[in-house]
Amino acid sequence: MNARRRWTVRVLVAAAAVAVLVVFARVEHTTPLLLPMVLLVGAVVAIAGLVNDSGGADPPDWGVSAHVNRTSAGQDAGLAATTRLLENHLTSRQADGSLQNKLVRLTDERLGRQGLSRADPEVAGRLGPTLIGVLDGPARILHPTEIDECLRRIEELSP
Repeated sequence: MNARRRWTVRVLVAAAAVAVLVVFARVEHTTPLLLPMVLLVGAVVAIAGLVNDSGGADPPDWGVSAHVNRTSAGQDAGLAATTRLLENHLTSRQADGSLQNKLVRLTDERLGRQGLSRADPEVAGRLGPTLIGVLDGPARILHPTEIDECLRRIEELSP
């Protein structure tokens, strides 16, 4: 139904309601105040009509998708996991050993390719104090420059 026809019906309903109230007032032998009655009935019908108009929308869909795509199309899953690990570490409030564990694995993997281990005496000089402190020390939140220094040192371990 178009808007003009809806409001025509509402005006007719309001007029009928006013007529019923006037008849009721005459039966009760009272004199109705016509202007306030018309205004009151008109306001009630208009408000009811507006509520009715706004109530026709579909309810919102609050459902959560069961599958959340955590990576962009074409992105490497390992790279995405490492990126999430770094983002979580940099935004966390408490120290988590996840990044330190990842750095330990990367370091041991690089050294293992060369037949070395972290216990070898010449390796300590190549790792540097920052990386050794991160690998052997307690879990703590690392500053981005420390992360960069550790990754640079690990990359330099390549033959």
